[in-house]
Amino acid sequence: MNAAIALKRGISAELYKFRRTFILWFLILGPAFIPVINLIIFLTRGEQVMANGGNPWQMILQFSIEPGNFLFPFFVMIVALFVNSIEHNSNTWKLIYTQPLSRGVIYLSKVKVFTVMIFMSLMLFGIFSVLVGQIVGALKPDLGFDQAFDKSLFFSLPFKVFLMTMGYASIQFWMSQRWKNLMLPLGIGIAGFISIMILAQGWKYAPYHPYGYQILGLGNVRDPEFQVWGNMEFVYRSLGLAVIIFLLGGVEKVRKRII
Repeated sequence: MNAAIALKRGISAELYKFRRTFILWFLILGPAFIPVINLIIFLTRGEQVMANGGNPWQMILQFSIEPGNFLFPFFVMIVALFVNSIEHNSNTWKLIYTQPLSRGVIYLSKVKVFTVMIFMSLMLFGIFSVLVGQIVGALKPDLGFDQAFDKSLFFSLPFKVFLMTMGYASIQFWMSQRWKNLMLPLGIGIAGFISIMILAQGWKYAPYHPYGYQILGLGNVRDPEFQVWGNMEFVYRSLGLAVIIFLLGGVEKVRKRII
């Protein structure tokens, strides 16, 4: 079978399994959580929020990116569990490997679906955030949403977050595939996230902590000299780690004899 056709069939099979599950709704509702809260804040307290002046688009960007950057690791952990939980819960890994698809194709299909889920959710987050500004601007024109602002930041920042996420996302994906006990990878992920929040206070090797790439690499969006593509070393470390973990996980799956 042609490799491209096999991969397409593998991805189709993966997506079909999620057809009647909550995960597709989760991928939409998760990114909408913070924008909905921002919508309520600006509709009910917009005048107080903008009391000191400034560009309301910049304010929405801060209200979106800063809490989103903190909560997103938990979202990634849950998505990684979802992608692999169906086989674990129904104990169908043996059945999966009886399909007319190689183990490598099955694994690559899961990796691709997982990464696309994360990417699309971040893009939805950007879309919802822009929609909040458009809605508030239409309902409350006095807040100043007609001011010029580079709205591409609502997408370039989430894209950078996506790149810096891949490092620890690959770890969460690997653990979720390896262990049937779903609480174990979730617990390790939470411990990793909490540890970087503590170690970032002064440990000199904190920038190499895989769960810190996203937090440390984004920068302060409130800084007037903020640059989206600054601190690129965190992107490189994240992508490098992701390639290593995904490759090692694929080799492990292909060579494993007992499921």
